[in-house]
Amino acid sequence: MKRFLILITGLALSLQAAYCAQEANIFMTVNIDARSNYVLNEFKKILPLNDSEIKYTKVPRGLIVSIAENKFFKPSSSRISPEGETLLQLIAQILKKFNNKCVIESHTDEAVAQYSGYKEDWEISIHRASVIAKYLVQCCQIGSDRLYPMGFGDTMPFNDNVSTADFTDNRIDFVIFDYSVKR
Repeated sequence: MKRFLILITGLALSLQAAYCAQEANIFMTVNIDARSNYVLNEFKKILPLNDSEIKYTKVPRGLIVSIAENKFFKPSSSRISPEGETLLQLIAQILKKFNNKCVIESHTDEAVAQYSGYKEDWEISIHRASVIAKYLVQCCQIGSDRLYPMGFGDTMPFNDNVSTADFTDNRIDFVIFDYSVKR
């Protein structure tokens, strides 16, 4: 039952990410694009991170590449660090190679500093996801129609929704769809 609920939640999030607010009627077709293994192997070849900084999880909607948030941002900041820019350049190489859609999910449960301009962790989470998407579009020439930024704050902890339990709730998930969505 738990797996069924996770599957339905994943599908709902995927459909939400593909929703276009300007059009009341949307028609979507889904084609299986079984590239997860190839994408996973490319990430493993190119990303210089250890097991405490990155996790790979296959889910019905595709491949989730979870990277510790501190690789991209300092606490209470939504400015991408130089190390984060380097990682995004590497991620962009893979996204360009496979041309799959990608949801950028920001998760944070940190206490937000008063001087940061954010009152809640979900606010900084949403902004961080948008900043990463903007960087990939402007600096890495990834089409904006392929990226869907989403911020979850502390509402989706890592440990119960995937098999690897010892990872951080402060993370950026790159969800690489294993199918193509057409609007």
